[in-house]
Amino acid sequence: MFNAKIVKNFPPKGGLQLCRLDSATSFLCSRCHERKVAKLVATNVEDRGLILCNGCYGQLVSGAFSSGESSAPHGTAPQQTLPEAGPDPLDRQNAARLKVEEPKGHTPYDIVHTGKAVEWKLTVRAEHIAGRLLPVPDEMARELPQRALHVKFWQGGRLTRSLWEPYDVQPELRHLPTAIAHFDWPGPVLPGARVAVRWDLWTNVRLLLTPLKKPRLVDGNLVRFDYDPRIMTRDVAPSRVRVDQVEEAVLLTLRELGYLDKEGRAFLPDEALVRNTGERSRPSPPSESRIRAAIQRLLSVGELRRALGSLGAGGILRFPAREGESSVSLLCFVPAARPATQEDMEAAVNASAPGVGEHRVAGHLMRIGHLGKEASAEAMVAYRHDHATAGLAGSHELPRGYTYVREHRRGL
Repeated sequence: MFNAKIVKNFPPKGGLQLCRLDSATSFLCSRCHERKVAKLVATNVEDRGLILCNGCYGQLVSGAFSSGESSAPHGTAPQQTLPEAGPDPLDRQNAARLKVEEPKGHTPYDIVHTGKAVEWKLTVRAEHIAGRLLPVPDEMARELPQRALHVKFWQGGRLTRSLWEPYDVQPELRHLPTAIAHFDWPGPVLPGARVAVRWDLWTNVRLLLTPLKKPRLVDGNLVRFDYDPRIMTRDVAPSRVRVDQVEEAVLLTLRELGYLDKEGRAFLPDEALVRNTGERSRPSPPSESRIRAAIQRLLSVGELRRALGSLGAGGILRFPAREGESSVSLLCFVPAARPATQEDMEAAVNASAPGVGEHRVAGHLMRIGHLGKEASAEAMVAYRHDHATAGLAGSHELPRGYTYVREHRRGL
């Protein structure tokens, strides 16, 4: 697990084992998600699939969680308190009938035809970026010109200014959904970004992005513009790769299939999460006991929480629980979101170029399985290489239903 020898094991506390190494070693803490260089490191006693820095280890064994402090990873913004889970677990039969409503907004909405322009709003999805698509309303699809469209991104808010270099794209239509093909989204535009689009009925297409008052770091990804937290949770996996592949499969399953609230929290009952984690991991699924053990580890370090929801008509999952509906115990994933620090910004922007910044886009997983697509051989090779180069244990295979986007830089 470590590129150093363990010279001392301290007495276990709360299922965690603090170890002293013979030399300072670089590792990624499983709780605060920060890269550390230290001789003291903690792991879980059961299978050593967890790696904790000394600070996070101290907080966990000191009883911080039992004293009422938040169990969210360090740096996470305060979240609305989750109601305690009740005693009514969802059985296997009901878990198979569970229905989760998908967030809307991936197709054009609030469409307005002024006679001089067609305007609409859109929430960017992973499929738009991966497929190089700009969804357009029928009002535009019916009247597309035969010449190239001139695309320009603008920053909205109090200070309106142009973003990035404009470019031309041939108006080739794709359907399901109706969209312009060969459309390149700039690197800083991540899934979840809210965009206002205006077409002047001729060749000019303007896309308006509203900057956040302060950029945020969401699961390791720098977010600069107004966004839908639900889509960020659904479509973009954390920038870091986990050591424990079963834990990673559990979290990806919950993010992909869970009910999403407006804060981007994802919810599923235990049985639904266990069953779907196994099904998504075929042809070599982990055993049910390993999945449940992974869930317990994630609960113990605060990366999963307990909550109370309910089942509505037709098995629709709801959170928070509604009066008159059957209550159900839920597992909850909370995004690690906080204001970006100056260090985060410096890591993302190359200030050496005069007048022009360069944005670092962290390597991340992007969901494509729901589109009936599979990752390319190149993406699989890149994931294996980066996962192995990072010195991470476990399988180096790309999770099913995702493609891998390597770290890269895009001009601002």
